[in-house]
Amino acid sequence: MPLDIQRSVAATFAEHLHSVFRLRDQPTAIELALIEVADGSTSRQVSFSLLFRGPQQPPLAQQIYLFEHDDLGGFDLFIVPIRQDAQGRYYEAIVNRMIEPPARSE
Repeated sequence: MPLDIQRSVAATFAEHLHSVFRLRDQPTAIELALIEVADGSTSRQVSFSLLFRGPQQPPLAQQIYLFEHDDLGGFDLFIVPIRQDAQGRYYEAIVNRMIEPPARSE
């Protein structure tokens, strides 16, 4: 199922909580697990955050990466490193997009 920004994107990601996403634009594919989805969307704005956990090494820089998922396909996502602990390094993506109101007919 390709990623569809028009439907609840947070719900789409929530269906894949704890699944593996691969970053293929690295010398070696890096796997990140989606561990949290927080939806703050309204009728006027798509707004959600995704929290991923990855390995300790290599650390990933704050930037856009090509993500691949078995069900969602490939897409670009900007992630930011936010912390690390004994389980790995954590990265967050925050998405905000205004929803265009329907055009009024006159």
